[in-house]
Amino acid sequence: LIDIPLAPSWMDIMNQLNVLVMNKNIRQFRIGNINPKSFSNLSYQVRKINKILSQMEGEMKFPAMLYDLSSEKAYYSSPTFLELMDDIQIGDFWNPTIEVTKEILCDNLKMIRYRFHDDRYERPYSWITVPIAVGDKVKAYFVVVEATELIDYFDQFALRIGFLLLQPLYEQILVAQSIGDIGFEKFITEIISGNLLDSDTISKRASDLGIDINLNYYLILMKQEKKEAHLVSYKDELKEAINSSISHMEVRMAMVDDNSCIFLLPADNRVSKEENLERVEKSVKIFKRRIESKIENINIVFGISDNESTIYEVKRNYLRCQQTIKIGQILYPDKYYLKYSDLGVFAWMDIKEDELEIMSKDIKILIENPEHKELIETLKAYLECKMNYSLTAKQLFLHINTVR
Repeated sequence: LIDIPLAPSWMDIMNQLNVLVMNKNIRQFRIGNINPKSFSNLSYQVRKINKILSQMEGEMKFPAMLYDLSSEKAYYSSPTFLELMDDIQIGDFWNPTIEVTKEILCDNLKMIRYRFHDDRYERPYSWITVPIAVGDKVKAYFVVVEATELIDYFDQFALRIGFLLLQPLYEQILVAQSIGDIGFEKFITEIISGNLLDSDTISKRASDLGIDINLNYYLILMKQEKKEAHLVSYKDELKEAINSSISHMEVRMAMVDDNSCIFLLPADNRVSKEENLERVEKSVKIFKRRIESKIENINIVFGISDNESTIYEVKRNYLRCQQTIKIGQILYPDKYYLKYSDLGVFAWMDIKEDELEIMSKDIKILIENPEHKELIETLKAYLECKMNYSLTAKQLFLHINTVR
């Protein structure tokens, strides 16, 4: 039984109480105690996310998760979240495929409580989801699992504080990425245009951009072939697709013109070159599928300089990728992923594109007609025998005049 004086209104008392609870919660979050120069393998942003989530669970006694859409990576306050997930798929937390009821807890923050009935539980199973958006784009989802209990009125304060700490963090990340992307694009453009040749300057600029000059990289050039489409309009979609497709390594991206884009991928020294290239090809396949689902009416091809090398060799590798796409599309018209090594001697032969097309048309007539299979086999043997009629005849058990 609480005896309340007549003078102050009930609302004034509750407002003061709310302020006390809010201040107490903010003090308990102590997020500023993270050393940005820590020797941890985790980035400062990731450590900050982990601390916010763990503080959330400590304050509310309910586990929390942050799901980053661009990297398709989930961060958990503790293993309890995974235990309580049960059979629920991660995407169901913000886009349910199961039958649920929705309760809007805060219209401004788009904070929604989802509940569904399951025979395994006496009470409805529930969770709360809050989207984290930068501008008009949702970048992540903040989720608190209530399971068969409900957070109380004051727990919602802690939930809002968690959101208010995560929201500016994403804005900071986006600004930092934007500045880094512009700097990296300028750096790459200056190298491939020949305006940046001095190795000391390259080394300093690379270090400023967080590029390890001691690492070896694979360079991939992506080109969009249809004139009516412009890749430069879809930079955000490209970044999200590449980050989620190549999660095992940090990828740097730079647009070199409206329809061409460079990706720089660090080689993993712990595995063989063949395994590295296999991973890259698999990731490019996933990326192609994802970007084509986001952008209609495009035709993209990839050329890779499959000799890993340092940042100093960017221009050479870029020119190799250009040659790979130019010649490779004529030699292998059905392939969208081409390696420099696939070109063979054509990598070093400066044949004009139209001349190569004329040559390929003649061979194509023979290849596409099953009746000419023997002619192709004869031609291959003739070239293997260094264009010697006598040796070709012996290898194919034919008369020399037949070979001629």
